[in-house]
Formats: sequence, C-alpha cells, structure tokens
Amino acid sequence: MENEDFFNSLAGTSKTSNELRTQFYKMVEKEVHPRHKTILNSGQVCNHVWFIVQGFAMAYIEKEDKKIPYQFWDKSEIMVPVNSFFKQLPADGCIKVLEKSTLLAISFSNIKKLTEAFPEFNFFMCNLLLNLQYSAERRIFNLTSIDPGERYALLMKESPFIIRKASVEMISAYLGVSRKTLNRVRAKR
Repeated sequence: MENEDFFNSLAGTSKTSNELRTQFYKMVEKEVHPRHKTILNSGQVCNHVWFIVQGFAMAYIEKEDKKIPYQFWDKSEIMVPVNSFFKQLPADGCIKVLEKSTLLAISFSNIKKLTEAFPEFNFFMCNLLLNLQYSAERRIFNLTSIDPGERYALLMKESPFIIRKASVEMISAYLGVSRKTLNRVRAKR
C-alpha cells in the first residue's frame, strides 16, 4: 500500500504498465528515522527521492548559527532537493526530519534505470519537476509581493501542518519576517 501511494504520487492518474509498477516497488527501500535526524547535509549529493509515509521534515540553510527553513514536507509528500538530486550536485542546504519519520526512498541509479526501461516514467519525472518548479515560483512570488499578514494567512490555508508542527522561530524564518512581526500578525487573527 505504501509503495503504491509513492508510485501514485509520481504517476498521478496516468495509466501505467504492471511491469513498471512491479519494478518500481522492487526498487523502493523503507527508512525509519528518529526525530531531529539530518538525512542530507549541506555539501552532500542527494542520492534519493523520498516519500513521507509518516512524519514531518524541513530543508534549511544555516546562516549565522541559525537554521533558516526554505521548505517543509508532511505525510504523503514527495521530498527531493531538486538541484542536488537531478543534477547530482552538492546540496546547498540540509534536510532534517523533525519528528520520527517513516520514508520510502528510491535511488538516483534506480530512477535512471526506470527512465531508460520505461519511457512513460520520464513523463512522471517531468511532471514532478514541473510541480516543484511551480511551487518554487509561487513561494518566491509570495515572499516578494505580499505582506507578512497575507503570507501567514496563505500558509494557514495551504499548509496548516507547518503552523501545527513547526516552532514559531521556524515559521517566522520561513515567512521571512522577525518573530516579533509574526507575533503581531498572529495577534490580529
């Protein structure tokens, strides 16, 4: 069931061959990580695409001894640092699971094997990249064009799990505002 959820997150509603599904399921590995475990360090090349079966994670950079999150993932989401994984380059940031997490992982080499053996799998990877690009563009737009109150309201509407699971410090850094500004915005609600 978990492997099927991972596969469906990539394939969407596309019709796929049973052979592709079978090969994918064989290549997926299950990982269980304790809370606050870093699974990708800055400078390390990411070798996996993960699917969060259970848990919560963030990508962040460290600046002046502070962790500045730039992405969060929750249950049933695909987690991948795009440049590091797809270009096989050192990661700019880190990925840390913030609560005990069960992940499904498929390696870069296995993704490559699937794209070579099953042309439709290329379509899934293209759709994944398009969706990630869309999300990144929306995030940049929101950070640069709307005020902190609107950013917080949008976060509550689109990603309430972040409000529930992340600390106030993480949320303020993610929204690009001071903790004081975030507290003022929250007090108005």
